Amino acid sequence: MALIERIENVIKAELNSLLDKAEDPQKMASMTLIELQECLAECRATAAGLICEQKAIHRYSEDGQKQMQQWQEKAEHALSKDRDDLAKAALQEKQKIAQAIDTKSAELARLDEALTKLNEDANTIQVKIAQLQGMQKQLARRENTAAVRLRAKQVQSTEQAQVAMEKFEHLIAKVERLESEVESYELGSQSTAAQFAKMENDEKLEQELAALKAKVQSKSASV
Repeated sequence: MALIERIENVIKAELNSLLDKAEDPQKMASMTLIELQECLAECRATAAGLICEQKAIHRYSEDGQKQMQQWQEKAEHALSKDRDDLAKAALQEKQKIAQAIDTKSAELARLDEALTKLNEDANTIQVKIAQLQGMQKQLARRENTAAVRLRAKQVQSTEQAQVAMEKFEHLIAKVERLESEVESYELGSQSTAAQFAKMENDEKLEQELAALKAKVQSKSASV
């Protein structure tokens, strides 16, 4: 009964709840897995013992049937010799064996019931072991992800990360300064072009002015 109670207690345990509350889920899962595997081994060992008992009872019953047949034949032989007393004694021996076989048969029924219960428990434990092994893989993935995220957070909060961020910001400022210098050169180029355009416009104005002067002088000379 102690083994059965232990198995039931393990099976009824809320594994998910235990793992969530445990300080080290992986360790807790491993310990529970070991306990389940030990229970499964005990189930199998106990079942093996019960099976041995079953076989012994079957052999006892077979031997008893043979002995009963022998006493039956002796009783018949005694009657053939008019020895009712010996026939009665032989039948009594036969009856004792029959009673012993009946007692063993009742014990066999108990063993069958115990084996059925052990088989059910073993199957349940195997299912739980498979579930727990799957949970271990999930926990390993979740723990690895959490560890990576934690390291990332820790790196971000370290002085080294701050220095790296400062260097990065300095690099950005340098790039922006170079871009500004490029833009300033472009502005300078635009200013020179504008000066040439102004000069060309001035030349046109001078030409128009000279032409207008010549026209006016021509009119004055004709008068």
